[in-house]
Amino acid sequence: MTLVDATTVLPHLTLLRLGPGTGLSTEPATEVGVPVTLTAPAGAELSVRIEAELGDAVGYWHPSQGSMRTLPADWAGRVVTSLVHSAPMGVLYNADGQVLFGWAADRPVDELTIRYGVSEEHKTFAVEFHSPAAGEQRLQLVLDAAGGSVAEVVQRLAGWMSGRIEAPALTAPKLALEPVYSTWYTFTQDINADVIESEAALAVPMGCRTVFIDDGWQRLAVGRGYQGCGDWVPDPDKFPDLLAHVRRVRALGAGVVLWVAPLLLGTNSDAYANLAEYATQRRAPDDCFVLDPRHREVREHLADVCLRLVTDYEIDGLKIDFLDTAMRYQGTPPVGDIHDVGEAMAALLGLLRTRLDQAGHGDVVFEFRQPYVSPAIARFGQILRAGDCPADAVVNLRSTVDCRLLSAGQVVHSDPMMWSPGGGPEAVAQQVYAGLFSVPQISMRLADLPADQAEALTGLVGWWRDLAPVVLEGSIEVTGTERGYTTVRAVHDALGRAVVGVYAPVVVDLEADLPSEVTLVNATAASSVVVRTRTRSITAVVLRSPSATDVGAVGPSAADLVELPIAPYGSAVLTLG
Repeated sequence: MTLVDATTVLPHLTLLRLGPGTGLSTEPATEVGVPVTLTAPAGAELSVRIEAELGDAVGYWHPSQGSMRTLPADWAGRVVTSLVHSAPMGVLYNADGQVLFGWAADRPVDELTIRYGVSEEHKTFAVEFHSPAAGEQRLQLVLDAAGGSVAEVVQRLAGWMSGRIEAPALTAPKLALEPVYSTWYTFTQDINADVIESEAALAVPMGCRTVFIDDGWQRLAVGRGYQGCGDWVPDPDKFPDLLAHVRRVRALGAGVVLWVAPLLLGTNSDAYANLAEYATQRRAPDDCFVLDPRHREVREHLADVCLRLVTDYEIDGLKIDFLDTAMRYQGTPPVGDIHDVGEAMAALLGLLRTRLDQAGHGDVVFEFRQPYVSPAIARFGQILRAGDCPADAVVNLRSTVDCRLLSAGQVVHSDPMMWSPGGGPEAVAQQVYAGLFSVPQISMRLADLPADQAEALTGLVGWWRDLAPVVLEGSIEVTGTERGYTTVRAVHDALGRAVVGVYAPVVVDLEADLPSEVTLVNATAASSVVVRTRTRSITAVVLRSPSATDVGAVGPSAADLVELPIAPYGSAVLTLG
């Protein structure tokens, strides 16, 4: 081991220890941070441990943190990143939401083992990087202790990482911005052409201009298992003519996206006999195996499958699921022509996009979902979706905002929203507000919705569509990161509009830099929202119900603490002087 004088790299650091054979060099600081280059000769592991001052830290943001919003011990924090799992970056922050230490690595594709957490012995925060012995290795980090908010620093580091990827992010077509009707939570695998067409006829007038046909369309899709995956042909009873079905849905005014899990291989599929030798890892709960993308034969086969689905059924996109299952092969003996799982997945997705381009389908949309959130994956897919969280508004908020901070040109979608039919308009608003800063996906049986919820859903989707330029394109700021976000703010200066979502009973500061029109969303069960206007006055307030209908107004008020009578899960439009 070699100790480096850490303060010469960054004053905030207290320890920098290199593994045997690992070398280090630094460059002058940039606006992002201090570039640090690590090298290791062929046959040596590349490893380094960095410790930073703990200060008054309360949390550590990283792409795969899930519900762990606070500080883990350094013996507990561990992740292996790759193209299809998480991303190599993180920030340490305090209760004011200010970053104390941040870092990112230029390896969003290849596998990289990262350990992190609080050192009990040193009272510091540690991050370790390990890359197994191979050929000559080079890893560049950027270390950031310049401060700034969590949102500011995460987006800055994600931009730095994205800037080191040669291929640019794909441009998202208009389809990616349209609210979605998803079949999954509504029907799971119990779907057919008739029921989808009847639901689509209701969804389109409500404002959902895309239909996602999820798991269940394919042959042998029963019992929520995946033992039939691998052939990717329509179930003849459910979809006797899938092409005609897609055309009928499109005629209603909706694009069509089809679910596929190309890496899954079921023992009941016809494809199993030919592909079993390339699928040695089993997913026991789902009664299927996982194809190993490190084999050229697998990549060629899966590219052919996905291209066939697009061309044969004239779909607008693919929801490509379970790509993270490829990580089951991480750390296993090398096989095939590409030994690194992340590189193999990049080769697979690159081959598929090339095939689509050559066939004249370069604008086909791919939806990816957590945990494959690396900025590097933006060159293959235009939509990044929150992970599964049925009816969990807390997790949907947390996941969509995490994705927004990390995305590099992708459009972020919520997990499909579902709620209790007996919960009234408030239950609908609670779910829509959770995905407010992303494109909403709806997954309820519309034909059976109570009248008050149908009215609320129609009103809220229309309300979201009006706010979409602000919540999707505006600059994002957050508070309460360690609590899963207590407020989220989007500001679009060019439009002169802002949206502030309030997800906990806190005082909301309406800062001087806000534009004159602010939509304030009460995503809580409280019957009011308290705002502090400081130097601004409120000249007008229009109150709205959970169904997004106008229900009253509040007169002007001078700069001060003001309690606004916004109903639980209601909203208001404020005009600031």
